[in-house]
Amino acid sequence: MKSFYAAVFGAGLSGTAIAHELKKRGKSVLLIDPFVSENAPGPPAGLVNPATGRRAKLLWRAEKCLIALRELIDELSLSTGQHDLISDSGVIRPAITEELAVYFKESLEKYKWPDGWVHWMEKDEVSAFNPQIGPNHGALFLNSGFTVFVDRYLNCYRQLLRKKDVECIYKHAKYFVSEEESGFRIEVEDDQRFQADHVIVAAGHQTPLFNDWKFLPLHRVKGEVLWFEADHDLDWDHGISAMGYGMRVGRKDLIVGSTYEHHFDDLDTTEEAANQIHKKLNKMFSGLSGHLSVKAQLAGARVTTPNRLPVIGRHPDIKNLSIYSALGSTGLLFSQYVAELLADHLVSDTPVPEELAVKRF
Repeated sequence: MKSFYAAVFGAGLSGTAIAHELKKRGKSVLLIDPFVSENAPGPPAGLVNPATGRRAKLLWRAEKCLIALRELIDELSLSTGQHDLISDSGVIRPAITEELAVYFKESLEKYKWPDGWVHWMEKDEVSAFNPQIGPNHGALFLNSGFTVFVDRYLNCYRQLLRKKDVECIYKHAKYFVSEEESGFRIEVEDDQRFQADHVIVAAGHQTPLFNDWKFLPLHRVKGEVLWFEADHDLDWDHGISAMGYGMRVGRKDLIVGSTYEHHFDDLDTTEEAANQIHKKLNKMFSGLSGHLSVKAQLAGARVTTPNRLPVIGRHPDIKNLSIYSALGSTGLLFSQYVAELLADHLVSDTPVPEELAVKRF
């Protein structure tokens, strides 16, 4: 029976990241996910925006998170030869109310922003910068922000892991505490069997469905987006975040979202969500809606915790069972740096930051 240091359940943002970090530390890794592949369709785009929420709060350890993600994207581009994983053109946060303008300006003074990360734009500057942005009271511009084309990014990441000899299995599997020896027995649906010293559950919105982690306050949130096509080229590249977000994909395509549905039965798209997104579109972009047609409506889910930070670390009762979950809406930024922290914890017993630890619950 083939043995691994760790079996990682989930090959999304968190699973790929922790598999990569363990491999960098010389560990053998089995990566399992029945819902993806190395050519899987997925979320078309996501924003990397370190100024979060209505008050434009500087993300937890934002500089370290951004450095880790940038280094990973450079490695992916070099390894795969694919240089269209991001649109590195900043993120603008228009203040569409006077209250938001106050909050945004307070943010510039309240937080220690790294040099060159963010600056304030007056209303006339916003209009000159992008006349299609809706009525506003000025804006924050995040030079540090960018758009990631998530489906390309994750598919390239899985390809990179395979090249680095991570064993990738895109099938259903279960883990069992091994009775014969320490660690876990992994059983795959096609009757393959493996052994792993560690199991890490990093299964995105499926994580709360794992019985061993049901004691954690992991909250699933459903989000829907609309994928539009314009009748003309969109002559701007930056992402936009204003009571919603907009990201250009190609010359004419625009992704707008998202809804935040805290109570849902399935991941089907709904007309109610589409109406909400149209309202966001009209607030963010002046007069653009009449030039757009809907190509697709997409739905997905993410996981959050009460303090809106990820949760990582070991299970309190099951030896060598660990979790990496709850990346939330800032998952792209968190993913790589937090994986470094978890990998150091597992390999070198480095303490997990208290605000991320399982034991905080």
